[in-house]
Amino acid sequence: MSRCLVIINPVSGGGAARRYALDLQWKLSTLFDTIEIKFTTGANDATRFAKAACDDGFDAVFCMGGDGTVNETVNGIAQGGFKATFGFIPVGTVNDMSRALGIPQRPLEAIRHLDINQVRSIDIGRCNDKYFCNNIAAGVIPKVIEEVTPKEKRILGPLAYFLRAGQALFTTKDYTYRVKTETDDFICKSPLVLALLTNVVSSFERFMPEASVDDGYMRLVIFKEYFILDIFKVLPLILSGAIYNSSNTTTLTVQKAHIELLSNIGDLPTNMDGDAGPSMPVDLEVLPQVLKVFAPTKHQKKKSLI
Repeated sequence: MSRCLVIINPVSGGGAARRYALDLQWKLSTLFDTIEIKFTTGANDATRFAKAACDDGFDAVFCMGGDGTVNETVNGIAQGGFKATFGFIPVGTVNDMSRALGIPQRPLEAIRHLDINQVRSIDIGRCNDKYFCNNIAAGVIPKVIEEVTPKEKRILGPLAYFLRAGQALFTTKDYTYRVKTETDDFICKSPLVLALLTNVVSSFERFMPEASVDDGYMRLVIFKEYFILDIFKVLPLILSGAIYNSSNTTTLTVQKAHIELLSNIGDLPTNMDGDAGPSMPVDLEVLPQVLKVFAPTKHQKKKSLI
C-alpha cells in the first residue's frame, strides 16, 4: 500500500497554497493508496513532518509552498535518510527550485502535469548541519533581501527582492573571507558570495547556465570588491547567463568548501534558499544525487520547451 504525506504552508503565495489543497489532494488520490495532509503553523514544522514521514515508511512526501517550505521539507527528508521521494507544487514568490527542475510555475498546471513515473535523482548541499536545494549566500545583498515583508512579496512578487537589493547600491561594504576548497586556499574581499547547486538565482533562469541539478558540483561565485558600483554593467551579464565570465566575479566549480569570515563585525548570517541560514563559518559539501524528486527528466524538460 503506497502512502503519501502532503505538507501545506497555508500562507505561501498570499494563501494560494490553501486554495489549491483540494486540487492536489484529488490528483494524489489517483496516484497513492493513502494520503495524509498536514498544515504548517510555524518554523520547522515541515522539517518535523517530513522526517516523521520518512521514519514511518511513507513512500512520498509532497509540499506546497515557496522555496522556504521546499527547503524545510527537504531538510526533513534528509534527516530521515532520504527514504521518501520528494514532490512539490510551487506557490511562492520566486520558486527557484521549480524553475531549475522544469516544473510549471502555475500551481494548477503543476498539479495537472504531476507524474509519479517521472523521477530524477538530484544533488543536495549540506551547510554545517543544514541542507539546501538551490543556493546559499552571504554579504550585503542577502542581509537587505531578508528585510522583504510578506506584503511586499504578495504585491510585487520577485520584483520586491530586486527593489530591496537596489538598496545595496548605496553601500560599498565588503567583507573579508578565507575560502578553502579541494584545490584553493585564499583570502578575498567581497560584498556577495554565492554557492549554487542549480542554474537559477532569484528567478534568473540563466544565471549559471552550465550548472545542473545533478552534476555533483556547486559553483562558488565571489563578487569582487565594489562590483555594486558597476551593477548596471553586471545586470546584463546576469540576464544573458554570462556572469561567470565577468571580470567582476570569480567562479569556482567545487564539491566542498570552507568559508570563514575574517572581518571583525560579529555575527554574519547566511541566506539559504531564500530564508535565514547558518552563520559564518560554514562548511559546504555537495551530496550527489541523494534526493529522489518527482520532476520531468532532462529529455522531457527539453522537449517541453520546444
